[in-house]
Amino acid sequence: MQVEHDAKWIKRVSALSKLYFRPTFLGAEHLDASKPAMYVGNHTIYGVLDAPMIIDYLFNEHKVAVVSLADHSHFYLPVWRSIVKKFGAVDGVREYARTLMAQGYSILVFPGGGREVLKRKGEAYQLIWKERYGFLKLAQEFGYDIVPFAALGGDEVFDLGFDANHIVQNKYFQKLLKIPKLGKLLRHGDVIPSLPSHLIPKRIPFYFQFMPRQSLKQIENMEQLSAFRLQIQQAIYYSLDDLKELRNGRADKL
Repeated sequence: MQVEHDAKWIKRVSALSKLYFRPTFLGAEHLDASKPAMYVGNHTIYGVLDAPMIIDYLFNEHKVAVVSLADHSHFYLPVWRSIVKKFGAVDGVREYARTLMAQGYSILVFPGGGREVLKRKGEAYQLIWKERYGFLKLAQEFGYDIVPFAALGGDEVFDLGFDANHIVQNKYFQKLLKIPKLGKLLRHGDVIPSLPSHLIPKRIPFYFQFMPRQSLKQIENMEQLSAFRLQIQQAIYYSLDDLKELRNGRADKL
């Protein structure tokens, strides 16, 4: 399977984001290009600001060849599909991921997927992973460690002017979702976006924290896998809190 990864293009695009958001990357000691891993973290709103910087940093700074598993919706539009592929992203189909892992690629996963990207008011930095365990089962199958990471900044660059909950929670819309085909098409309301009150993102510094590798070798059953996933989520939440403290400390010194 071919990955359309344009490292030079990624670096140019990411350079603009770096100038604007001034990202800080922490935890470089946990990155190892010689041993593929699955990088798992939180996705910030709209999902187009954090991922390019992460992919650029991993590959151009640490030679980690990472492939991002993207939501199916990215591949419906021809022009946008080409842009997404340039970042080394592939449709998040399990068989595609399995093929790439067999080739030795590291994998970038946002378990919250499209729903975590299309956040609503009050959901900043919430992990909306539902009952997804497939990414962990794949990591276990190929002996990949999990490298958790936290991304801070992206959920604060837009103020929401329209909250998707106004539509999703409407009783008439709920009746429409009960129509099987329509409910499936709209993913039970998950694809309804909230809209920002402004188009230009706020210039807020971004922070990324990579955490120590965690092995799944000791996982023997679903109960243990569930506990492992919870452990990963808690690590991300704790890291987000630490990054907020770091950011506040830096702001106090200005």
